[in-house]
Amino acid sequence: MESQKSSPMPKKTKTTRKKEIVDPCPICSKELHLNHEFTQRIGLLDEMDEVTGWLCPHCRSEFNIDNQLTKFMGEDGMRGEA
Repeated sequence: MESQKSSPMPKKTKTTRKKEIVDPCPICSKELHLNHEFTQRIGLLDEMDEVTGWLCPHCRSEFNIDNQLTKFMGEDGMRGEA
């Protein structure tokens, strides 16, 4: 029998480009842009079904219609009203 020399397999290099964040959340910096027509923001409505603000789906922080923070839902149980 002929002995086989085992050659190390060449390592695959991962060539992933980091996506440029188009519309980051002001708190967690995660992407809110979905496509040219939609966003990932969750709309907040009042009793009259009027938009009063939005919620980040990643960190759950709430903002008013002027993009000002109203509720901070931080990590590790840190939460508070702004």
